[in-house]
Amino acid sequence: MFRFAPLLLPFVLAAPLAAEPTIISAREAFSAARDGDLILIDIRSPGEWAQTGVAQGAVALTMHSQDFAREITTLLNAQKGKKVGLICATGGRTEYVTSILAQNGFPAVIDVSEGMMGNARGPGWIARGLPLMTAKDAQEAYARLTSKP
Repeated sequence: MFRFAPLLLPFVLAAPLAAEPTIISAREAFSAARDGDLILIDIRSPGEWAQTGVAQGAVALTMHSQDFAREITTLLNAQKGKKVGLICATGGRTEYVTSILAQNGFPAVIDVSEGMMGNARGPGWIARGLPLMTAKDAQEAYARLTSKP
């Protein structure tokens, strides 16, 4: 199991870099999630989810939780073979988490790097007018995706 503790940051930055992650736009992420081709995970904080809503079809799983490493590993293992994308506010956290995941055996995680709020790569989910849902619904999606049939 891997950890996201801030004290590990210098070691992570010194580690060999994995292959560049796949980067897609918010619009591409929406289409892929809607079509069932992508599991989208919103890694922002609960306060951010409450403030803006969560991308429709996403799982709300905050990277700020002490259980984040276990929860995301459980989700990735339960959804083996499916594409997984991460979204945050502006792409900084998704870049960091995708690199950590790649170093821990999950190289195919996709970075929705323009995020919810936008950056130089694009205007973001919200400015694109893509649909939103409540944080509660997005948090409940985790249980559906990790439960055994």
